Amino acid sequence: MAYGDIGGAVTELVLTCRTPATGTVAIEKGDALTLVGPYTVSNNFSLEDPVFGQAMASANANDAAIPVKVRGVCIFRYSGTAPSLDGRTGVVGSPQAGNVQAPTSGYGTGLVLKVDNTSARVHVLL
Repeated sequence: MAYGDIGGAVTELVLTCRTPATGTVAIEKGDALTLVGPYTVSNNFSLEDPVFGQAMASANANDAAIPVKVRGVCIFRYSGTAPSLDGRTGVVGSPQAGNVQAPTSGYGTGLVLKVDNTSARVHVLL
């Protein structure tokens, strides 16, 4: 499978996780996810939560199975300031559900490979 402008082989790791047992679930395919319990994910981040992976399918029910890409190239929506293409900063969870943002201090998850300001998307190697 090839990604990016140049392409190339990419190895991915997808885990089967689950949605929270209680509360509202509104995960869309492509959303950034955070780990909130054992193999349990959510697209709602607290302040600069680490990004665990990307939803490979939508989910809107409690305690439902969901495939999550935890390794490989993920293309996330970002909000706020564009993440840096500097080889070290990475991304963190955004207050906007399913989105990522540049960390305000320190480092985030993954390596930013490309930032597309027109579509507000960022390519991240997890």
